[in-house]
Amino acid sequence: MGQSESGGQAGAVAANLAHAKFLFVTARADSEAYRAKLRTAGANIARGFFNDFDIDDSRETQAQALESIQFYVRDEDLADPLPSCVGPRIDLARHVVQVSGKYRPRLREIGDELRRRIGDQADVVALDGALRGPRYSSPEMVQYSTKDAPPRRSGRISRNAIILPIRKTPDWWQKSVLDRNTFFYPHVDHARAWPVKGHALAAEPAIPFLFRRLYHNPDGYQRPDEFDFITYFECEDDGLPVFDRVLKSLRDIQQNPEWRHVEEGPIWRGKRVHRW
Repeated sequence: MGQSESGGQAGAVAANLAHAKFLFVTARADSEAYRAKLRTAGANIARGFFNDFDIDDSRETQAQALESIQFYVRDEDLADPLPSCVGPRIDLARHVVQVSGKYRPRLREIGDELRRRIGDQADVVALDGALRGPRYSSPEMVQYSTKDAPPRRSGRISRNAIILPIRKTPDWWQKSVLDRNTFFYPHVDHARAWPVKGHALAAEPAIPFLFRRLYHNPDGYQRPDEFDFITYFECEDDGLPVFDRVLKSLRDIQQNPEWRHVEEGPIWRGKRVHRW
């Protein structure tokens, strides 16, 4: 569940490998007419996109080169107790869609088309992200965080999705890159002069259970009223309690002092579906 990051805003844009747009749809008034309009809108924006619900490990590399789409429906049974959080209440959205591709204006067009087709029957909040190459401080850390990670599976197997946007506090970005990287390793916490696990060890139990992607703000970090990262997870049912335990560990600044510098957005939890 860890993050990898660097400091330069220009580098954040230049190193983008692919873009993603998450569209959170919250109905103003639910009705059968609205649901029918939403289904039609979803079918229309999906044209020409590979449906990630059908992904499997053998097709993952191929799919990354394509424009892809994934639909989600909120799982009411997985509602997360709302911590002190920042940003829009994306956790209230009943429906979500993620569109991905190399060409960011194309994804913007999809968002505009969805809004146009739904009209004033729902509010749509968009969060943008960009995949980047690994930015950990060493090849060993990359291997550590990925060697036991599961491959991506179809939505029939890995049914659950969790979306957690976060931003870092201003004092985090004032630290040097080297100083920030120390928070991911076991180290001595300067505030308490006591050994702590750090982010990597606190998150380690989740690695075998969660398919994870980290999306960076494609326009750079420290932007007012925006998130720096979107952390995205897929898992089978047995991964959900592991996620909860590990998130609790990450939030524990006695184990992971990095979380002093984290501001969480609302967590969205739901199911991957083939279509709305």
